[in-house]
Amino acid sequence: MIVPMMKYSMIVFYKDYQSFLQQLQELGLIDVTISTWKTNDEEVNLVEKIKNYKQAAQQLKSVADTQKNQQNHEKNLRPEKALEIYNNASSKLIKLKTESDKISKEIAELVAWGEFDANCIETLQKAGIALHFYELNEKRFEEFKKLWDEKYSITEINKINHTAYFVITAPISEVFDFDLPELKQPSLTHRQALENIKKIKTEIEEQQNIVNRSAVYINDFIAESERLSDDLHLSKAVNSGEEAADGKLMIIEGWATVDTQTEVDSLLNSSGAFYIKERPTPEDNTPVKLKNNRFARLFEFIEQFYTLPKYGTTDMTPYCAPFYMFFFGFCLCDGGYGLIFLTLGLFIAKKMKNDLLRRVGWLTFWCGLATLLFGMATGSFFGVSLGKFKLFEPVKNIFLDSKKLFYFALGTGLVHLLLGMGIKAYSKAKYFGFRYSLSTIGWMIVLISAISSLIIVPVSGCTVPYGSEIFTGAVGLGLFLMLFCNSPGKNVFVNFGAGLWNTYNDATGILGDTLSYLRLFALGLSGSVLATVFNSLATGMSPDIIIVKQLVMIIILLIGHVLNLCMSALGAFVHPMRLTFVEFYKNAGFEAGQRAFNPLKKYKQ
Repeated sequence: MIVPMMKYSMIVFYKDYQSFLQQLQELGLIDVTISTWKTNDEEVNLVEKIKNYKQAAQQLKSVADTQKNQQNHEKNLRPEKALEIYNNASSKLIKLKTESDKISKEIAELVAWGEFDANCIETLQKAGIALHFYELNEKRFEEFKKLWDEKYSITEINKINHTAYFVITAPISEVFDFDLPELKQPSLTHRQALENIKKIKTEIEEQQNIVNRSAVYINDFIAESERLSDDLHLSKAVNSGEEAADGKLMIIEGWATVDTQTEVDSLLNSSGAFYIKERPTPEDNTPVKLKNNRFARLFEFIEQFYTLPKYGTTDMTPYCAPFYMFFFGFCLCDGGYGLIFLTLGLFIAKKMKNDLLRRVGWLTFWCGLATLLFGMATGSFFGVSLGKFKLFEPVKNIFLDSKKLFYFALGTGLVHLLLGMGIKAYSKAKYFGFRYSLSTIGWMIVLISAISSLIIVPVSGCTVPYGSEIFTGAVGLGLFLMLFCNSPGKNVFVNFGAGLWNTYNDATGILGDTLSYLRLFALGLSGSVLATVFNSLATGMSPDIIIVKQLVMIIILLIGHVLNLCMSALGAFVHPMRLTFVEFYKNAGFEAGQRAFNPLKKYKQ
């Protein structure tokens, strides 16, 4: 549900403005509207600091995981100094590792040239003699030497893997007649390069130790980023106030939840500020705060991939939660896959300390449970039909086959859409008056009458004929509400014209929306078929050799089912969201919200 809000319009003397906002921050219950905020240098600096602390904490988490069994380092630095030391060490590490990689490549090249005196090369250059370094295939080198040995001084230095490395000594000004790419003259010997990289590795180890010791400051960095974020929020509020009376007064708009208004009123009364408290109007940019039970709260993670609902409308989370879980199970539709998700979700929920990961774990658990139940309902377990086993023979006739799944998907879609329409009618009646919901109620009456007459009544064995007085009366009432009650306050002709147009749009829309739910049937069926195919491949492609046959079967089954599980899980995650955000939200009259409730607060350790 959406938590009810109260709107506060506050006027403060300009000299008390800063201290007043600090009092609001200490209270931590009022969301101050920031509408005319312009950044200044101090806020840009705060943003940069927050980013640095968050990045450092994130990078050090991997370091902390590898350092668990090592000795704990003492904390004797302030977060600012610890961050500075960490950043310096981290920067040096990057440069040293780059240099180490460069020298490692050079070492591989220097092996061919062995040991030499760099001073000797320099002396020769001063005397006007240059050394030119080349490499050639062993066979080509022999041919090259025979051809040019009389004209040039060619000296073979080394031979590695059928490649000859040689040097030609010649005057600096001499131009060679042959076309052969010259290698870069080595600046170090192989031994010198090894000594250099040894020094660099020692420096890398020293800087890495500094980084490792910084891991104890992870929580301090997180705390400092949160404290600075609260300071930034306060600065935004200070700079977004509206001036009045030639700058003598400051006007602020704020929001508080209804259940905290007593504490807010107490602070405002004691502060001496003038304020007006009122209920929000539809025109206000009211922040949104959601409050749901433990089960529905798990699915806020999914719902907020789209957006928050607008204040004054209905929070869809409690209604979407069970359906999303149901749709996920429908799409995956295998008891074995459901068991994997159930176990994995339970493991994450119990072992992970991060609150978000634990919520994802419980979400995975419930979706896995739905998949397990759906797999049992269809009689599929890792693609194996349970109906083949004697244990399930008494109930194999009630397993859902492909035909039943097809109709079940359509029925599920109709129920989901009708629920959306019901929510839309309730919201309109609650916020605008009952007469604004009559058109939607008319649609619901027509749909329920048609479904009852065409499906429910014949299946139940009742003798109410199609076109009876009950059916005709219900449809007539629904059509009247649809055509003449869709625009309250307007004349009958405008209502009728608008009603006809809306009826055409709604009828085509509902038909398309209902057919969209067939994706549940298609995904569930395709996953089951693929699982069966991989089982057949495992038995059919395995050689009839003891042990080898079992190994090949296991390999094919593992690869096949992992691939099928990943593809099916992706579809089971995405397509229920699509049905929720497109079909359900549209028919439920969902309106997107502007922003989340974010009160001024002061970080307290």
